[in-house]
Amino acid sequence: MTGAVTLRLQDVPWDQALDIILQAKGLGKRKTGNVIWIAPNDEILAKEKLDLESKVAVLTLEPVRTQSFQMNYAKAVDIAVQLTASGGGDKSAGRVLSARGSAIAEPRTNQLFVTDVPTRLEQVQQLIQKLDVSVRQVMIEVRIVEATDNFGKSLGVKFGGTDQRANKGGDGGYQISGNNRIAFGASYSDAVASSGGGGTVNSTGNFVNLPAVQTFGGAPATFGVSIFNAVANRFLNLEISALEAESKGRVVSSPRVVTADGKKALIKQGEQIPYQVCGLNGCTTVFKDANLRLEVTPQITPEGNIIMDLDVSKDSRGESTDAGPAINQKNVNTQVLVDNGGTVVIGGIFELEEKNDEAKVPWFGDLPGVGHLFKNRARDARKKELLVFVTPRMITDRAASR
Repeated sequence: MTGAVTLRLQDVPWDQALDIILQAKGLGKRKTGNVIWIAPNDEILAKEKLDLESKVAVLTLEPVRTQSFQMNYAKAVDIAVQLTASGGGDKSAGRVLSARGSAIAEPRTNQLFVTDVPTRLEQVQQLIQKLDVSVRQVMIEVRIVEATDNFGKSLGVKFGGTDQRANKGGDGGYQISGNNRIAFGASYSDAVASSGGGGTVNSTGNFVNLPAVQTFGGAPATFGVSIFNAVANRFLNLEISALEAESKGRVVSSPRVVTADGKKALIKQGEQIPYQVCGLNGCTTVFKDANLRLEVTPQITPEGNIIMDLDVSKDSRGESTDAGPAINQKNVNTQVLVDNGGTVVIGGIFELEEKNDEAKVPWFGDLPGVGHLFKNRARDARKKELLVFVTPRMITDRAASR
């Protein structure tokens, strides 16, 4: 091809100028080492097609041979599938092996036997060197901390009186000897009994009965006072009951598991709770799991961080119902990126329950000062907090996993 081309260029590299000229004239170029071959595009494409066809012909004529590969970390079966995998309608498309090649895995010795032309066997060897490597392992430790802080306070009274003169016998059984006018005891019944005397004293009636209530299973402390006259036939009884209880607790659950990079791991511990299910054919027993469960899939990034798909559950037996015991469920499902050896809080639940109760005698309970003798009060505060901590660590050697 001949012709003249006029260009006016300024500060343009020679290779870019050459490309402009070739495009204008419908030419192409191929570079082999320091030699540039220029020809029409059709001629270049035809030559490349001829070269490819000749290579394919050589593959069909080149003798094949069999070579064995010992797998150290990977499974020979998995490698064989990757070597022979194909996509689309063409069986050779996407295959590492040629159309004449084959791969056989021997699971017992974990060896791979590949039959193909020498050039493809070299490619197979290079690929196996990249695939048959040890996979890094990760240890994931999860701490589930459940903290409770309960506080209860209750204050109440019993207040009563009686007149024993109408019931006094001829023997003077209700008279108390001595000059005692006030008796003390753990309750006002004990205070009456501790006052002594030759006879017995009937239990007095109380017209205010608002004692302190139990809190967190504790019984209120009581203090009784009984005031009577010299002949002990008139009684005024007062019993004060009070309770202040505090309960703190913490439950720490720490499941941990070791898995390979990119492999899902599951660890769980718990119980199976039975339930009765009744139908037309009778009743059967079914079981439902209440487990501490950790399911995680780690992925190590090129920077050395760890991405984790986490599913953490903490179930426990709850209140009893007519259908069976309930199950208290706590669950978090998330994906998080954490530094190697770092700790992150992936979830938390905080509950605060406060209750203030007051019971009193109308009008009397509102009196200043003495109104406390006609009412009781109770205060209850409950705090619950749940935190989930996750710490992943890459295992670099066998000693680190012990």
